[in-house]
This record gives sequence, C-alpha cells and structure tokens, in this order.
Amino acid sequence: MDAQQIQQITDRISQNLVSKGVSPDKQSISEKLNLYINEFGVVPFEAERKVLSDQYKQHKIPEEAKPAAGSSTGDLVHIADIQPNDWVTVEVKVVSLQTPNSPSIAQSGIFADSTGAVRFVVFSKASELPKLELEKWYRIESAVVDSFKGVPNLKLHSGSHVTEIKDDRCLVPSEPTKLSDLKPGVVSCVHVKFIEEWELRSDRMMQSGLVADESGRTKFVLWQDPEKEKLVPGAVYNIFYASVDEYNGRLSLTLNSAVWIQDEDAEISVSVSSGSSAPKEPLPVSSIRDLKVGYASLRVKFVEEWESKSERMMQSGLVGDETGRIKFVLWQDDSKERLELGRVYEITNAKVDEFNGRLSISLNPATYSADEPDADIAVGKRLDEVSGTIVQVSKGSGLVRRCPVEGCNRVLSRQNFCPVHEIQNSFNYDLRIKGVVDNGQRAYNVLMNREVTEALSGMTMDQAIEMASNSPLGLEEIQAVLTERLCGRYVKCLGNEFDGRILVKSAEFIRLDPKVTAELMNRAGASAGGDGI
Repeated sequence: MDAQQIQQITDRISQNLVSKGVSPDKQSISEKLNLYINEFGVVPFEAERKVLSDQYKQHKIPEEAKPAAGSSTGDLVHIADIQPNDWVTVEVKVVSLQTPNSPSIAQSGIFADSTGAVRFVVFSKASELPKLELEKWYRIESAVVDSFKGVPNLKLHSGSHVTEIKDDRCLVPSEPTKLSDLKPGVVSCVHVKFIEEWELRSDRMMQSGLVADESGRTKFVLWQDPEKEKLVPGAVYNIFYASVDEYNGRLSLTLNSAVWIQDEDAEISVSVSSGSSAPKEPLPVSSIRDLKVGYASLRVKFVEEWESKSERMMQSGLVGDETGRIKFVLWQDDSKERLELGRVYEITNAKVDEFNGRLSISLNPATYSADEPDADIAVGKRLDEVSGTIVQVSKGSGLVRRCPVEGCNRVLSRQNFCPVHEIQNSFNYDLRIKGVVDNGQRAYNVLMNREVTEALSGMTMDQAIEMASNSPLGLEEIQAVLTERLCGRYVKCLGNEFDGRILVKSAEFIRLDPKVTAELMNRAGASAGGDGI
C-alpha cells in the first residue's frame, strides 16, 4: 500500500479520535499502519481496526463508544455514493443470494437500496455475524468497499456489525438504466425487449440472446438454474438487479442474480438492423466474401469436415465458394440431415454469427439441398494469415504418441493411456507444435502438424524419435529442442481458425531486410540522442 493510502487511513483514525476529544499522534498512527500493512502483510481494514482499538485503549476511550471503523461519523451512505477503499455504514435489502465459490466465503449476493445495487461478500472468518436472509433489510456498519476491475463490492468481515431492520420498508428501484449507460457491476433496473434468441454454446447455459431498448442492445446469458424461467422472445421486461459483466470491452447481462417482470402493456421501439431477425422470404445468394452478421443465402461446396467437440453438435466444418471459405455448424436437430462431403449445396437463410471477429454460419434455421452429384465449385483457397513472434511452445508440443485404434488417434498420456480406449500397448508417433504467436496486438494459439513442424524446425520425426530414445528426458527433450529453436523467431502462418486456434497449413520464417534493420537501428540511435527525428 502506498503512502497516500496510508495517509487516508491515518486521517480517518485521527478524525475518529478528535471526535472523542483526543489529540491524535498522526506520525505514530501512520508508522503503525505502515508496519502492519507493508511489513507484516495485514489486510488494511484489519490493520485499521487494530490501530484504532489500540488508540482507544491508550486514551481510555470505552470500546462501546467506538463508531464504525473507517467512518468517523458513522453516517449512513447510499450505495450510489460508495467508493473503493471506503468504510461505510449502509441500510440495504438483500435482493439476491448466490452460492459461494470458495470455502473462505460464507455468503455472497447483492445488496440494494433506493439508489443502486452492489455485490457483497461475507467472509467465513466473520462467524459471529448473523446469517443474512433474502428479502430482509439490514443496517451494515463498518463494511469495507473493495473493488475488482473497477467494480465496487462490499466486504463484511469480523469487524463489521449487522443489525436487522424490523420496520417494514418498500424498496423502490431507481429509474431504468439505458443500455447505452450500462457499467460493469450491478444494474438496478433495465426496461428491455427480448429481440433475439441465440443457440446455446454450452450445456451449462439455459438461455442466451439479445435484449434492446431505445438506446441500444446487449447480450444476455442465463445459466442453468431450476428456479429460473426462460424469457419469452418478443416480450418486454423490467429486469431488476442483473449483473453487468465486461469481456473484451463488451458488456453483457447475467440474469441469474436478477428478477424480471413482463411488462405486457409496453412496447419498445427497437432499432433493428437488417438481418438481425429471421427473414420471411428467401434472401438472394451472397458470396462468402460479402457476408455480414445476420442472415444470408449461399451456394457453397462442403470441403472439410471437423470432429465435433460437443454432443450437442451434429456436424461442423468448412464450406466454400469462389471467394473463400467459412465455418459452419449444424446443431442436433431431428429434422435436419447431415451434409455430404464434396457436394454443392444451395443454402437459404442461414444465420451468420460473429465471434472474436470471425464469421460462421448456422444451418439450423436454414433450408438446404444438394445440387446434382456432378456439380462443382472452384473453391477459393483463402487462408487466414497470422504474422508475429513465437512467444511460447506449449506443453504437449513435440513428439507425441497417438492411440492406434481406428478412428481414434487421440494423444496418449505418459502411461500410454487413451481417455477412450484406456491403456494401449502399441501406438503411432506424431510430431506437432502447440504454441502462441503474438503480433504485438493479439496473441494467437496455433497448432502445427507434422509437415509444418518438420519444415519449420528442420527436425524430421525420425530424428525426433531417435533423439527422444537416447535422451534421459525422453519425449520432453523434443519439446525443449523446439522451444530453443523457435521461441523468439518471427513467422508467417497460413491456416484456418477453428475453436479459437489457428490450424496452420504452412509457415515460414520472416526474414528482415538487413538494410531496413540497419536503418531502424540507426534511427533508434538518433532518437536516443535526441537528433535526427
């Protein structure tokens, strides 16, 4: 903790003492705080409580006269006004309780008052605190405001004091917050329309899609919860106390902590961009190069089938036309048929999704049929290009043993154990690189097969087998050699992205022009001296 934060706590303790008619020794208080926090690693609020208690004893102030630590006046603070590192007294209602994800936490959930809502945590060490109950009001004294990624939350510890408020209070949530004004944390209320339901990407997910109001739209997620009911597409809702999460700069609502009421009499004028809802008429055929998020019709050839990684997935792979290729997904649906590899299909009104800047199509809302058996398309061979530095050769790289059972080919463990076919007495060798290429703006996970690995590393699989056989490190020796040869090298990779990883079809080192390198070094030298630039 830096000197400024120590000074803030010192000032709080000093103000507390002044209110009791005591002239505090700020230097002594500051030194003790610094000793506890920075030398002994005591958490700040515990250190503050200890120093304040010592001061009371030193000046013979009765302990029962001590107000809430960190709040020299004990004044009530509204949730909208709390700030990180504050010690506060609040009067709040428990509007949500969640299952703690750590044994060090006794309870967690959401507090609310008329000005806002905030997440809270009760530490297990605070065993003397009463168990908080849903829908009840409490006065919380000496709670500390912590923050994670800028989102404030209340921590109740052994120094906190909790009193149930018996009088009947009505919590009136604040006015609905516009989606354009959302911030990470907890939003008291939003008034939105459910405009689009998405296919689920995880078995843990119960519902996902888009909600919108006049100011914008945002994604929402509802995780599996037997006590929750799904939202009805097209309906308007008042949603209270939803969590607002941020990922890659995008906000989304998580509804498991929320409650919602359908507003049957309301209608929201949502600005819906073209293609965000299923078209009623067949769309004209588009080329893959011109696809945008929404819906589209295509004439494509099924060129590559991928192994499904989810039981919910019926088929996935690549389809292509003259302008390029795109990933497709077909989720389990008894009314759908699998595509036949190599056939050309007319696809009508497929859904085009975007994830991490990559487009893909879902065939479940589409209709599709194959052309004549001899129909063909000269599929463009456009590949994704990634250039950058190899910053990691990951675990699992190098020489690996694969399960010999036909159709399996999974990588075996050190004990030759296949997760499906158990112990194998024989195996097939393979050579590969799992790594990370960083271009300075984004890190890409890459997977290079045997051919690419041999070409890039200059080591054949036979050489790798011989090296591993003669090394006390065995297979790990190959990963170490690849790391030494490749880490820090600049490469250009061509391949296709699948499931967040670039499947590299070819790779080559980037060799910088010595003249350009010399010029850059000269300019850097001139810059360092302050001349020439």
